Amino acid sequence: MNLLHEMTNGTLYHLDCTFLADIRFCRESADTIVLYFPQKPSEDFPKKFFLMPEGKRYDYRAFIFTLSEEIRHCHDKENAEGQYTARAVTKDVPEERKNFRVYVTFRGALLLDGQTKDVKIKDIGTGGFQFVSKQKFQPGTMVSTIIPGIKAPIHITARIKKQRPVRGERLYGYGCQFIDLSPKAEMLIRNYVFQTEVLQAKAKKELEEHASQN
Repeated sequence: MNLLHEMTNGTLYHLDCTFLADIRFCRESADTIVLYFPQKPSEDFPKKFFLMPEGKRYDYRAFIFTLSEEIRHCHDKENAEGQYTARAVTKDVPEERKNFRVYVTFRGALLLDGQTKDVKIKDIGTGGFQFVSKQKFQPGTMVSTIIPGIKAPIHITARIKKQRPVRGERLYGYGCQFIDLSPKAEMLIRNYVFQTEVLQAKAKKELEEHASQN
């Protein structure tokens, strides 16, 4: 899964999901990018931030990066004033995650304090899931929900760990970590994630083959 392209536009967000800056970046490897700033960033530019690449398929995907070097001024032939660049690294892209995940879209219901909250689950992995909602939630909150497994629904408990940026007005994204999964539930989730990934890869290949024939 190559989710970040060689040179593209993107948006940076603070870790509280507020807007930081529009950016151009180049991917050097699975875990390293080079950021290009047209002007010198402010002195309080954060060391850690979210990057959301442009494109609709990233509307619910953002990646946590950390600067690995100081922002520096570089001159080039096309721009007399030059530009500012810096490298940043991540362990948040799928290739680097310890817990593999797949991108999905299905409606879910979170049980919270005896009340049901409707959400949309946008990705799920062996360690947790992400959902989006029009309602705000507090990180640290414990929730329970049902994942539609391949053979049978899976009831799980999770903790909301972090708010994550999403594109879309009045929408909030949250990453959740599974809590106290039973061995059976963990196996069912792993099977669901693996089989979903296989089906998605097959569908993508068929689409590419169809496009190449036209």
